[in-house]
Amino acid sequence: MYVDTVRLDGAVRGYAAGLPLVRRLAAGPFRLTSAVTILTGENGSGKSTFVESVAVDKHANPSGGSRNARFTAAGDQVTALPLRIGRTENPRDVFFLRGESFFDLAEYHASLPGDPLAGIRERSHGEGIMDVLTRRVGPGTLLLLDEPEDGLSIFTQLELLGLLTVLGRRGSQVIMATHSPVLLAVPGAQIVDASLEPLLFDATEAVTATREFIADPLGTAQYLVAP
Repeated sequence: MYVDTVRLDGAVRGYAAGLPLVRRLAAGPFRLTSAVTILTGENGSGKSTFVESVAVDKHANPSGGSRNARFTAAGDQVTALPLRIGRTENPRDVFFLRGESFFDLAEYHASLPGDPLAGIRERSHGEGIMDVLTRRVGPGTLLLLDEPEDGLSIFTQLELLGLLTVLGRRGSQVIMATHSPVLLAVPGAQIVDASLEPLLFDATEAVTATREFIADPLGTAQYLVAP
C-alpha cells in the first residue's frame, strides 16, 4: 500500500476546519484497507479536499497530472490539509485526475512537443479521460481521482469501473471521490462517507437515491416541480 494511514499534522483554518472529515482526522488516523478506497457524499462535504490533499502531499500537480506536470487550471484554488501519511512502500508513479480540470490537463499535454498524450485534446471529454487512464496509468501507480465520472457516459463509467478493478489487482492503489453509483461498485472497494466512516454499497446515498428515482421517475419529477 502506498497510503496506509492518513492523519492531520497541523492546524486547519478557514471553512475546512468545520468539515466532518477534518474532525474525524483530528480524532485519530484514518486507515485505508483496500487497493481501492472511495469517498462519497454530498457536495461541499470535503471529499475533494481529502483527495487533493493526498495528491499535494504526494507531490502530484495540484491541478492534475503527475509529479512532473507544471500547469495551473483556470480559477483553481488549492485547499490542502496538513497531512501525515503512513505507507508500506513508495509508488513507482503518482497521478492525479480531476474531472473538472481535465481540459486544462489536455491543453498541458498538447503543449509538450512529442507528448504521447497530446492528442487527447482532440478527443471528447470521456474519450480523453479514458485515454489518459489506459495509456498513462499502470501497475505500481498511486492514482488519485476527483469525480472522474464528469463527462463520462454510463457505459464509459462501466468501462472505468473495470479498469480501476484491474489496476487495483495489479498493484496500483486508487483513492477516489465520486457521486457515481456505478463507480461505487468497484469489487472489494473500501467505501467511506464524508466523515470517513465505512459504508456498504447499498447504503450509499448515490445508490439509494438512484434506485428510488428509477422505481418512480415520473412521480419523483412531479414531486420536485410541484408548487
